[in-house]
Amino acid sequence: MATVPRRWHVYVVDLEPRVRSKPGKRRPCVAIQPTIFAEAGLPSSVILPLTTKIASVDAFPLRVRIPAGTCRLSRDSDVLVDQILAWDNDLFREDLGVLPDALQEDLKRALLEFLDLE
Repeated sequence: MATVPRRWHVYVVDLEPRVRSKPGKRRPCVAIQPTIFAEAGLPSSVILPLTTKIASVDAFPLRVRIPAGTCRLSRDSDVLVDQILAWDNDLFREDLGVLPDALQEDLKRALLEFLDLE
């Protein structure tokens, strides 16, 4: 049975195969789609992948920093706001926990600015 991804949770997601700029392999991702869609049976969820290749300069709104220790992450990571993906719920492997409210707000602001919705 597929995982029901919950919004603002970080999951390990199987992103294989890698294609051009799309991140590959299993990696942490933040679910940004409202949970109600997965609960209603939608087979995929919208996610933002994370990378440990940290930007050397402030790259907001393209990246939002998640400190090590948050959601059991062992290293500082950047959320790749410009790499929005809709991914099959069957490929969600492990729930690492929910992002703290302050980081949720940072991601909301980044998405609004990146998508020019302000």
